[in-house]
Amino acid sequence: MTSEKTLFSRFSKLIGQPVRVQVQDGTATAGVLYCIDPETDDVALLVSSGHVVSDYSVKIVLAHDVRGIRKEELDESCGLPTLASLKREVANENDRDGQRDAAVSRQQRREELIQFLTDKYVPFEVAQDGSVRVFGGAATLREPFRTVECGNEQLLRQLQKLLDGFGQLHP
Repeated sequence: MTSEKTLFSRFSKLIGQPVRVQVQDGTATAGVLYCIDPETDDVALLVSSGHVVSDYSVKIVLAHDVRGIRKEELDESCGLPTLASLKREVANENDRDGQRDAAVSRQQRREELIQFLTDKYVPFEVAQDGSVRVFGGAATLREPFRTVECGNEQLLRQLQKLLDGFGQLHP
């Protein structure tokens, strides 16, 4: 590859697109062009594992094995998404998982706080809005239960110390 253009310089514009890589032995591999190493010209493809529609693996084709790379047309027959659409799909899955985890995490943290307050013999009640009121409403703890709202400075300091202890046990 010393005298001719490198794979990187010839095909880097196809990164993120569905391509077919022709190999020296006459076979071809279809996938989404993930990257071309500018130093070695090795090619990384995101290929469908075939088991599940959204299950992909990375296939590395060494530069000396590559005969050519051509762009695949975006039709339903090839079934290859672009890298951008894969990123969106993963981001959407992460958002859904994150929202579900956040709801579970908030509920779990509230339950841990309630258990902590019970163990420390602190009287409390859970309000309709999910906040926790202690000492008959003298102070309020709101999600994520790291700070205290209280008008009495002495009580505020004591509850903040208590919450600091809770935070060390339940980060």
